[in-house]
Amino acid sequence: MQKKYLILLALIIALSSLAILEYSQGTVSSLILDQMKYNYGSQVLIPPDQPNGTYLGGYYKINGTGPNFKMILNLTGAENSESPLDYTSGGLHITGNINTIKVTPGTITAFLQNNFKQAMFNTIFSGNMTMTCGAWTGTSKFQNNGKNFTGTFQIPGPLTYWEGKYTLIPSQNNILLSANYLYHPESAPQNIHYIHEEYYL
Repeated sequence: MQKKYLILLALIIALSSLAILEYSQGTVSSLILDQMKYNYGSQVLIPPDQPNGTYLGGYYKINGTGPNFKMILNLTGAENSESPLDYTSGGLHITGNINTIKVTPGTITAFLQNNFKQAMFNTIFSGNMTMTCGAWTGTSKFQNNGKNFTGTFQIPGPLTYWEGKYTLIPSQNNILLSANYLYHPESAPQNIHYIHEEYYL
């Protein structure tokens, strides 16, 4: 009889410890998610930057295992209006890493409903990524506290320097990327231009 109580007590302590670790550090979910493979893709629509301009469309694809992921963003025809230093038909390539992750009840509910977008917005995480396109390489740091998904980026290009902040926002069936950034010629850092743009993913 005493052995039964000891086993039961050991199970309660073990489960309590796991629950505390999961709540405070996301340990259990990290162990599970470290092995998880995923891929996701969707269309991208960028509105014109001039009153009589045309929309720019394309796609993005994300593939990853656990905390490591790769992404490609390809905008059809953008290479025809951009310098090959800025954009080529090969698109934008991203290699990223999720440094911390913590699953919430909202994450689990969204996964059970096969809703990857909601799962992403309900999960607490932070990470970084390297972006390459044309002749430039940039970096970005991002974080989601379960309510706000924000990030920063920096691109020291061959001719132009870019730096800014962005927010990802659920918007009906899409994801709205709202960005505030600045840029200036590398040779004239005093000539700063400030931009606000929105993209639908």
